[in-house]
Amino acid sequence: MPSIKSTLVAGAKPEAGTLLQVQEKMGTRPGQSLEFMVFEVEYDRKKYYCCWAGGEIKGGEPHMTLVGQAAVEALSNLPLGRNDSLIFQELKLGSTPLRNKVKATLKRAPANSKICFIGDMQGELDGHLAQVFNLQKGSISVSH
Repeated sequence: MPSIKSTLVAGAKPEAGTLLQVQEKMGTRPGQSLEFMVFEVEYDRKKYYCCWAGGEIKGGEPHMTLVGQAAVEALSNLPLGRNDSLIFQELKLGSTPLRNKVKATLKRAPANSKICFIGDMQGELDGHLAQVFNLQKGSISVSH
């Protein structure tokens, strides 16, 4: 059974206006670096680019928190992966293990896809995704 291996992509940036809103909301200092939950994910000999975004899918549409929106924009702006589609997958705890849900999503997606995993990142999913995605030490740097 192939395993998932993920590495943080450092330097992924959302749109300037969104970044400004996040900095204001979080009270960060100008020039202070913010990292968003954007990852290069390896699974079954393929690479994917994924983000974790706070929010939910309502009526088939993603509704994200401000930081979730920033993570999606950072993923979209990434100079890696395919830019022809962005896949949204909601994650919730339930009878099917999260790892199985994530693997099923990766299996369905073409290699180099950009996938946004959306859910309650600070509540229900807090602490679960780092294990599911098998986060590695270190990061991949991009500048754009």
